[in-house]
Amino acid sequence: MGNSKQWYGSGVTAVAATLVAALALACAPATQPAPAGGGPQAAAGPKSGGVVVRLMNQAGDPPSFDLHQESTSATTETAGTAYDNLIMFDPLKPSEVVPDLAEKWNLSPDGKTYTFFLHKDVKFHNGNPFTAADVKFTLERVMNPPKGVVSPRRDAFGAITAIETPDDYTVKLALSRPNPSLLVNLAQGWMAIYDKEWVEAKGQDIPKKEMMGTGPYKLKEYLRGTNLDVVKNPDYWVKGRPYLDGVKTLVVPDPGTRLAAFRTGQVHIFGPSAAELKTLQGEMADKLDFQVGGSLGFDSLYMNTKRKPYDDPRVREALNLLMDRYGSIQVVGQGEGELGGFMLPSGPWSLPKEEILKLPGYAKDKAAEVERAKKLMAEAGYANGFEVPMHTRNSQAYIDLSVFFVDQLKKLNIAAKIVPVETAQVYDLARKADYDLLSWVHGFALDDPDAVYGEFYNCTAPRNWSHLCTAEVDALFEKQSQEVDPAKRKALVLEMERKAIPTATKIITRWSVGLQANWKFVKDYVRHPSGYNNIRFRDVWLDK
Repeated sequence: MGNSKQWYGSGVTAVAATLVAALALACAPATQPAPAGGGPQAAAGPKSGGVVVRLMNQAGDPPSFDLHQESTSATTETAGTAYDNLIMFDPLKPSEVVPDLAEKWNLSPDGKTYTFFLHKDVKFHNGNPFTAADVKFTLERVMNPPKGVVSPRRDAFGAITAIETPDDYTVKLALSRPNPSLLVNLAQGWMAIYDKEWVEAKGQDIPKKEMMGTGPYKLKEYLRGTNLDVVKNPDYWVKGRPYLDGVKTLVVPDPGTRLAAFRTGQVHIFGPSAAELKTLQGEMADKLDFQVGGSLGFDSLYMNTKRKPYDDPRVREALNLLMDRYGSIQVVGQGEGELGGFMLPSGPWSLPKEEILKLPGYAKDKAAEVERAKKLMAEAGYANGFEVPMHTRNSQAYIDLSVFFVDQLKKLNIAAKIVPVETAQVYDLARKADYDLLSWVHGFALDDPDAVYGEFYNCTAPRNWSHLCTAEVDALFEKQSQEVDPAKRKALVLEMERKAIPTATKIITRWSVGLQANWKFVKDYVRHPSGYNNIRFRDVWLDK
């Protein structure tokens, strides 16, 4: 490994990973990942067989299976089981980054060259051998998407200037500057490795329609609007994995039917609402396990600044001031949620809570802010309000949020009409800015400034659907992205937040809390704070 500094151990935490990289100490274990069952269930030992049944979290079909292009958990929950990454978040300790298709890696002393050493004798589902060429092809597809390919996470890899493949099992990434966030960005669930030969032979649209990874499961059946089944890959490269014979994902939009299916045991894993969680805890605590914790998700309202009146900063400020964020937690979150800015409020990159609560729009007593909002609307020429369509995704959580927004907008005489749209179509509307107001339940894969701002808030960010940004924020983004001193980087991120939040690129009303329930016989399924990660079911087993 030349003069590269190395670090060997069981993994690095998602936060520590960035610091380790910054200090040029990022290297993973030289061995394959430790066997599953090393957690609480180790004494009993994993059992093979059985099928886990779960519900599609978003209660609707995925727009496609292309993990590089999509941004909804409906895609990771389905296609994610068929692929592997270069590196990944540990399935049993989701805050740690560990090897995957790369058995180990190192970082040069100057922090500008990563070298990944790949597992050999790995095959894609079609029998094609996995090599360094597939890694290079995947990264280039994300970084420089070909015509017709949308890449929401493109900017997270902007520091990579060259990808070299000295041999079939070595990949070198040359960086223009140190990039403390590179490892966690590579580990996220979206960074599936594709078969270069498969895509080049069948075209760039083939990952939308088919699944062809090196992962633990293969697609068996997909009935749109009903279910998607994957079955065990008998040739999986990790010895003894997966334990399950398959995973069945059901598409069930109706909330009552979803809860009933879980309570009767037809479904094994469930993401309940706050009210449903309390009911289940009160009635079935002896049969179920619960996981409750921070979530990389938030409720938001977009204003299309390419259209009037949202091109007027007074209108944007008025709508931001108007929103009752405390009321959102009580009404939309059923009492669950946190107030925050653009970064996870309980995370290491967030502004202090006392500072957040002083931001415009975050007052608990809304009277003064509502009056200020009315004055701004009058100055902009909209004292009597207006009528407007509010597009959203045709999913109950999105519609519930939209109902809250409609009620809030009435205070400014704005009559908003909810327009629910199916998943594939509403993403298309958002990307093309073909909307006025857009109500959205967001999630993201990493509590990392490069990932969050690079996807949502920069001037070139693929999911900056409001088309609002500032050069000042972009400049701070570039500075923090290459700062290797942890304290200095955090200071830059906080300053970036202070400059970005008042622009109201998004009106964020509530950060969600992650809630999960599963039957006790489901073992070693550990919820990641992001629904986009730890969705492979490689190490899950059934104790029955």
